[in-house]
Amino acid sequence: MDLFKYDGPFWHFIGIVTDLFILNVLCLICCIPIITIGPALTAKYDVALRIVRREEPAVLKPFFVAFKKNFKQSLIAWLFLLVACVLLMIDWTWMYETGWDNVPTPYFAGAVFVTVIVSFVIFTIFPIISRFELTVVEAFKTSALFSMLYFFGLLAIVILVLFSAFLCIKYFNWLPLILVLSHVVIVFCHCLVLQNGFKKLEARFITDDEEEESSES
Repeated sequence: MDLFKYDGPFWHFIGIVTDLFILNVLCLICCIPIITIGPALTAKYDVALRIVRREEPAVLKPFFVAFKKNFKQSLIAWLFLLVACVLLMIDWTWMYETGWDNVPTPYFAGAVFVTVIVSFVIFTIFPIISRFELTVVEAFKTSALFSMLYFFGLLAIVILVLFSAFLCIKYFNWLPLILVLSHVVIVFCHCLVLQNGFKKLEARFITDDEEEESSES
């Protein structure tokens, strides 16, 4: 059957799953120091997007090339986000210890809103740094714009992450298998959302560059 040929869709699918699994393991190892989570995520999505676009036959070397190339910008961005995550964790811990019924509704709603914003930025800024030549400030602005334009797509990714966490807790005995499969699915779906958005962002940047060149001439 053509389905099971070496260059057929079945083995292509198996290749993508294997590459994304290896990529996730590399990223996890590089995230262990915590402070390097930003560069690790940037390198991960640099390679993952290439895999989804069928541009990158290898994983190991391109990962560390991207890790080194984008280290400074992604590190600075991650330090800002790390502070935000710590403050949010303190905030949610306080609300939990205080009791949900004792927390004012506007305060709770504000905490949810800020948490969603920070989550969306984490989901978008590192892939953006890996794809575009931007300053850290420009990367944050582009991340905010992307989050607004593709709110529902990113929300679907957040729901997938939460569903994965639920499965890990409910079926703890199957934790390794659930983590492997769910993470591959999440990264693949995330890359599809990013890829669609990046095409439009690239078109916008090209238009802006052409307008600047025409104004200078």
